[in-house]
Amino acid sequence: MIILNIFKNNLSRLLCKKTILLTAIIFIPLMIIGGVYFTSKMDTKANIAIVTKNKNMNFNNKYVKITTLSEKPALSELVLNKYDAVVTYSDNGSFKITTIKSDKFKNEITSFLKNPKAKTNFKEANASTRGVGTNILGFLILILAMQQIQFMLFYPEDRDLGAFKRILISPTSFIKYLFSEGIFNFVLAFIPSYLAILITKEIFKVNIGFNYLELAGLLSLLLIFGTSFALFITSIIDDVDNAAMLGTFTVLLCSILSGSFYSFTDDNKILSAIVNAIPYKQYLTLSQGIESGKSISNYSSEILYILLITFIFFIIGTLVTRKNLQDGKY
Repeated sequence: MIILNIFKNNLSRLLCKKTILLTAIIFIPLMIIGGVYFTSKMDTKANIAIVTKNKNMNFNNKYVKITTLSEKPALSELVLNKYDAVVTYSDNGSFKITTIKSDKFKNEITSFLKNPKAKTNFKEANASTRGVGTNILGFLILILAMQQIQFMLFYPEDRDLGAFKRILISPTSFIKYLFSEGIFNFVLAFIPSYLAILITKEIFKVNIGFNYLELAGLLSLLLIFGTSFALFITSIIDDVDNAAMLGTFTVLLCSILSGSFYSFTDDNKILSAIVNAIPYKQYLTLSQGIESGKSISNYSSEILYILLITFIFFIIGTLVTRKNLQDGKY
């Protein structure tokens, strides 16, 4: 019963917040539709830019898209994943390779350039190149996480307005209240995003990389984690605006480091350990594996890790709320 009451109450309040409402039912779905459509049209082969004055230089390889340029592109084009590597030739025929990917990938390029006729299939390049479905989910990480933070702001608003305390006067525990807020958050984020992807797939006949069940499962896992993170942030930060700001900044930073917008590797062990600790990184690894046809059982550690962090966030949020209730803060 409490779940239905929370749903009705939050929906009524959502109707009064026209900016959030329009964003949730119009702008976010439109962004998803556009993102899914254009992501599906992206070339998933590795892209290498060759900077040379020799117009007769020609490289052919079916595993890699090669673009010949007269001037070296900006480093930002590597960061934005327009190119996976830039090869700059000097007048004496020597070359320099610039890339943010692994040394193995760099070595593959070197071998190919030294002997273009040799059979080079760029295993490292194609192994690290994501499919359409994983690119779509990477695009959705930031959008949906920010949306879920906005939905969860109803909780600190209830605290500020005294509604949270009044609800607890009735035979309702604060855990049931938090659980109800979590379900509301999940449902309101899942339905529009899932439908937007399906509509795009059917209307534009795009390949999303997953079947409907796989997509639903992966999207659910992402949103369950997003719900617990939103609860965690709004529990440890009292002010609504500060919670929204910190949550958005954290999600933005983590999504960039985990490779939501572009996949990169780094040989720095400390940085790699930090990146691998981000649940979004494990999520994208899981998504890429499933899209490539591997069994979900191969990624049980990634799933368990994401669920563990989800559980930890929920427990911390619950304990903080309980302590504040005992201290009479709410």
